[in-house]
Amino acid sequence: MRILTDEEIGALISEPKIVPTNWFSRLETKDKTHYQHKEKEAEIEGNGGNFFRIILRQNKLNILDFSIILTVKEKDSTLEYILLRYNGKHPSKHTNKWEKENGLPDHTFAPAFHIHKATQRYQEGGYKIDGHAEVTTKYSDFHAAVEQFLVECNVKREDDKQTSLFEGGGIS
Repeated sequence: MRILTDEEIGALISEPKIVPTNWFSRLETKDKTHYQHKEKEAEIEGNGGNFFRIILRQNKLNILDFSIILTVKEKDSTLEYILLRYNGKHPSKHTNKWEKENGLPDHTFAPAFHIHKATQRYQEGGYKIDGHAEVTTKYSDFHAAVEQFLVECNVKREDDKQTSLFEGGGIS
């Protein structure tokens, strides 16, 4: 697996991803048999020809426990990289391992809404590409997280007239 640079990661996340008007209905999560969460995956092609996957997971018992993930598939390969992950309040604390091992302060935080973003340093250090996370106040529930995530990932309807994904045929 090759190492993605921070510049490549930023460019992939911000690459425009134009989708048909009805595309957002594909993001409605469905119960996963034998699991405590609902899930949905949708593939999307970016304007630069990259193939992305958006994965939404919601815990059925704890509505504040969720993940919204953006991955990219390596061209001409089966390799897939996690670029961005918006998480809810998982029941356990999070530790940024690279920061901890390098003696940096504030490497651990209690359950909180947080965002994982792929980093070059984590790959070079032998950690998960998306191992680093930061607490966020950008959202406080699943729906707000999905909306913010799609804005950050530059996903737009081809007619670009809808102000909310949860109105007029969006996700519920």
